[in-house]
Amino acid sequence: MDISRRKFIKTTSSTVAIGVAAAGAALQINAAAQQKSGLIKSIDQNSGQSVTQHQPIPSILSVPPGNALLLQAYGIGVQIYTCPVYPTSAAVPHADLIASDKDEGDIVAIHFAGPTWQALDGSSVVGDAANAKHFPAPDPDGVDWLLLPAKSTAGNGLFSRVTYIQRLYTDGGKPPASCNLNQAEVLVDYSAHYLFYVPAS
Repeated sequence: MDISRRKFIKTTSSTVAIGVAAAGAALQINAAAQQKSGLIKSIDQNSGQSVTQHQPIPSILSVPPGNALLLQAYGIGVQIYTCPVYPTSAAVPHADLIASDKDEGDIVAIHFAGPTWQALDGSSVVGDAANAKHFPAPDPDGVDWLLLPAKSTAGNGLFSRVTYIQRLYTDGGKPPASCNLNQAEVLVDYSAHYLFYVPAS
């Protein structure tokens, strides 16, 4: 992946406010279109995907009944580790979420510490990391696949009713073996698919 060619959006209110009306409507239309077109499918139907994406979603990461898919987005960014690093070190994410199942399309949200996902309309959801379910990524370099219940939401928009978030098909993001001398942080490239769910009724 080529992180250098993509400009990360800063998590400021002024940035998130850009194009609120148009972006909010577009996001809702896109989410509905994704539900109808069945973007949750075997990845061999999509181009540009890694071989790990042929893997089925493990049952431990299944979303409970009563929830429906709202949005699938492709996340690309970095996992930020504080030095010194260990195999069990926790990371802070910083990523753009794209309204697609691959590395092209319109940015629909940003992902940052919390873990938090914030849509362009200002709505956000914070995942309950303490109660997340983990599954080791088939890709040896990939961070765990996750199912996170929503801990809290804010705003009135795309993410205001999210109940669960899945992180799947991860590529990269694991901590390095060590940091360089006097290095305070290390940024590790990663990508993942994020699926957001809301109550079915």
